[in-house]
Amino acid sequence: MADCVVFMNPVPSKAPQISAFKFLKVINHSFSKATIVSSSLDETQDACVVNVKYKKQSNKILRVLNFLWFQTKVFFKSMSVLKKGDTAFFWIGDKMFSSMLACKLKRVKTHFFLYGDTSLENASKKARNTKKSQDFLAKKADFICAESKSVLLDRGIDISDNTKIIHLYVDDLDSSIKENKIGMLCRLAHGKCVLESIEGFCEFHKSYPQYTLDIVGDGLLYDECKELIKKQNAQDFIKLYGWVLHDELFEFMPEWKLLLFPTKTEGMPNSVLESMSMSVPALCSHVGGLKDLITDKENGYVLKEESPDRICESLCEVFSDEEELKRVSKNAKATINERFTLEKARENFKSQMGF
Repeated sequence: MADCVVFMNPVPSKAPQISAFKFLKVINHSFSKATIVSSSLDETQDACVVNVKYKKQSNKILRVLNFLWFQTKVFFKSMSVLKKGDTAFFWIGDKMFSSMLACKLKRVKTHFFLYGDTSLENASKKARNTKKSQDFLAKKADFICAESKSVLLDRGIDISDNTKIIHLYVDDLDSSIKENKIGMLCRLAHGKCVLESIEGFCEFHKSYPQYTLDIVGDGLLYDECKELIKKQNAQDFIKLYGWVLHDELFEFMPEWKLLLFPTKTEGMPNSVLESMSMSVPALCSHVGGLKDLITDKENGYVLKEESPDRICESLCEVFSDEEELKRVSKNAKATINERFTLEKARENFKSQMGF
C-alpha cells in the first residue's frame, strides 16, 4: 500500500482536530502510513503528526509576515514528507498554499475537501477570502471532495470523475431518557440564526411552557444572545452555556428531544450526526449536506425558513404529536446505524478511491 499525507490549517481550537482525527481513522486502514501536517495538533496513534509552529499575531503587518513565514516553513516540511506515489488530502486546508505547491512539484495526487460556503453566513472580508482560497485550491487539486453531493452542487460543482464523496462516522452513543429540552449546538453567528431562534423559542414557550432551550456554543454574538435572553425575560427557560469541551457535550445532548439547527450554509455537520445517534432528531435548514441526510418527518424535520415566526411554527408542529416525534427519533438513530458507522465510512472511502 502507498502512503498518504493530510494537510490541515493551523488548529485554533480542539474542534477542528476532532473531525481531522476522525478522518484519519477512516482512511488509515487503506494506506501503509499516514502523516498529518498542521500546527498545534495533539499526538494520535492513527498518523505521524508533524507540527509546524505558527504564532497568532494581533498586529496586521506582523500577522502577514508570520503567515508568509509559516508558508515557507510548511513548504520545506511538505517537501520532506512527500514522495512520488503518495496520496495527499487537504482537510480544512484552505490556508495550506505552499503544501499544494509541494504536492505539484512531487507529482502527488491531491484531494481538496470543500465544505459549506461560509461567505453565505456573513459578508465579512475574512469569509470572502476563505471562499476565494477554497475555490483556488480546489481548482488546483486533482480531485474535489466533500462529505455530501449537495455540498458540491450548492457550490456550483457538478458530480464527475474528479469529484469524490467521502464522509465521516459517528460512534454508537448513548440515548438516555429524554427531558423536556430542546438543544442548539453551533457557533453563535448570524449565519446560524441564533438570535432568530431565541425569539422563535420565546413565542413557542408561550404555548409549550414545559420546554426549555439549551444553547451550547460561542461566537461573536454571545453577548448579544445574552442580552436578548434577558430582554425577553427568558433566563429561566433559555440557558446559554458558551463553549464546552467535546466530551462534555454528552452531558447535554442525550437529554434533548430535538436539536434546533437553522443555518444559512452547511457541510455534513458532526453535531447533527451525533445528536441523531442519540435518538435526537434535528429541525434544520435544507442546505448543504443536510439535504442528503434529512428526510422531512422521516428521520428529522426540514425548516423551510429561518425567521422567528417560522421557527416557532415548526417547533409547535413537531411537539404537537409526541408519538410522531418518537417515531422520527427512532428513525434518526437508524439512519446513523445504516450509513454512518466507522465500518460504513471505511467501505465508502475505499469505494470512492477505487481501492
